[in-house]
Amino acid sequence: MRKLLSISFFLCLAAVLLSSCKKNKEVSLDDSFTLYPDSLELYIQERFEQGLTLLCSTDLEHWDTIKQFYSDRKYKPLWWAGLTGDSAHWEDWNKTIEHSISHGLHPRYYYSSVIGHYRDNLSQIGTADSAYRILAELEILSTHANIDLYKDLAKGRTHPKDIYGYTYMLPLNRHEDLNWKKFIKSNKKLRLMDQYHRDDTVYNYLRELLVHYQAEVLREKQQPIDFSEYPKISPGDTVRIIPLVVKKLKKMMEPDSSILTIQEDSVYNDSLVAVIKRLQEKYQLASDGIMGFKTYKIINSASQEKINQIKANLERERWFSRPDPTDAPFIYVNLPEYRVYLYYKDSVKNMAVCIGKNLPDNYDELVMRYTDSGWLHKLPKDMETPQISARVSMVVINPTWTVPKSIIKNEMYWQMRRDPTYLSRNHYEVYLGDSLLDSEAIDWSRFKPNNIPYRIVQTPGTHNALGKVKYIFWNAFDIFMHDTPQKSKFKLPQRAVSHGCVRLEDPLLFGEFVMQSSRKYDGDDFRIMMGFEPLDKDRLKDYDPEDSTATIQAQDTLYKIRLHKPIPIYMDYRTIYFDKDGKASFCYDIYDQNKYILRRLDEM
Repeated sequence: MRKLLSISFFLCLAAVLLSSCKKNKEVSLDDSFTLYPDSLELYIQERFEQGLTLLCSTDLEHWDTIKQFYSDRKYKPLWWAGLTGDSAHWEDWNKTIEHSISHGLHPRYYYSSVIGHYRDNLSQIGTADSAYRILAELEILSTHANIDLYKDLAKGRTHPKDIYGYTYMLPLNRHEDLNWKKFIKSNKKLRLMDQYHRDDTVYNYLRELLVHYQAEVLREKQQPIDFSEYPKISPGDTVRIIPLVVKKLKKMMEPDSSILTIQEDSVYNDSLVAVIKRLQEKYQLASDGIMGFKTYKIINSASQEKINQIKANLERERWFSRPDPTDAPFIYVNLPEYRVYLYYKDSVKNMAVCIGKNLPDNYDELVMRYTDSGWLHKLPKDMETPQISARVSMVVINPTWTVPKSIIKNEMYWQMRRDPTYLSRNHYEVYLGDSLLDSEAIDWSRFKPNNIPYRIVQTPGTHNALGKVKYIFWNAFDIFMHDTPQKSKFKLPQRAVSHGCVRLEDPLLFGEFVMQSSRKYDGDDFRIMMGFEPLDKDRLKDYDPEDSTATIQAQDTLYKIRLHKPIPIYMDYRTIYFDKDGKASFCYDIYDQNKYILRRLDEM
């Protein structure tokens, strides 16, 4: 069957060549043979029947789509002029692919080098048959590249589930209006590319930032500073690389123009310490003036590093864009910024949060080491707060806290063994089933840390690890938002300190916000339950008719309030964010997630 197809194919080709010599815009190569666009149609059809065998060995994602597209147009080539030497048409195609750079993508993702190489060397191909076969494959690759670019621009080149797996549960941008046929046929592709996200303010801010740092890269020639000899540099130290640090910070204008007044001296003096503290504070590190791994990383983050950070955040924005403020009320958490935003119908308020602890910097190395040795159970527990969307549906005032088995095993077991009063002193109760036991009478040495048969519960109150209130939203990770007795943690610039849940700096404000979705209670009801005076002073008379000046006492009654209309919450991870005027701030990549996006972008 294949031989019969081949014979009939070339008989048909010969007829087409004879009939089309005068009516087509032919292309002569080296005066040895002439090519015709109508003749190419048969070779394009053959490529779809036999597959690409010359230029591309990988499976094309849009193969079936492209095959149907060419079948509908009788396999007529779309890129003939550009591929066969017309510089104007080729420049249009090339500009489209090159324009991907301004969106944080790269021309090599779209076969630009392969297509350009064979297109430029087409005249060196020895026979018409070989030239047609290569042109047919270039035609298909050119169409696929444009579709790929348009799709990547709209939805992202990567898929978050391929990078984060089940820990990414934010809704993906839908883009139902993706009209790739209009795009590949348009002679205004650059405008279509730029207009696709025209209403996405964050996306356009990121693109402007990208242009700025791409220009900076052309001006920079500095190499990273080698800090390997210095695990840390403390105030007062004399270190030979201090002048290099000052010089580099001046080049970067970091943290601000005050760096220009610092002398390039080898002593880590008070003036430079003050500058480094401002640098650390700017990037949400502990502003202690001690330079270590994280500060070194900031100092060495030249423009190219910032470009990589922008690329990762552009890809995130293509995956998921935060809802429009008109969709309020909703809650948005930016994890590396350590901040939650409350979107009201007419305003936005925000507060600091604490998030889950980050894995150690050498975690990837530990995975390899423990995998090879068979000791994977030694890996540190992953406490990083995931990226999810959910709906806050319940408020629990004066909650109890059932201690997770992992915390009993890793943090409490040895204290319980050493001190029989540890649990009772810290307001913990021990249950076997529903029966309350005397914790001081239990011999904890009888049990292994990972085999405790009891349930340990902390009683309600200000001592409780969850504080006075928690906010519940269903999710696969059993995390929630809550108050905390550890208020000092909110003074830290880097607040990855929890076991995965999100701690709120101002749980009262948060509660007043969510009460707008309760039919039974309002914000003042919530304040009273929490032990605070209502904002409406008339409510005091209802609360205590005998004494309108009475101080409302904190209550220890457990309340569960179901919201009649759960409020959407989004926990996102953006290492660049913008204020209302479009000024950019770069966050420290606390969970080291940018590298996974960048790696996946280049792998595909």
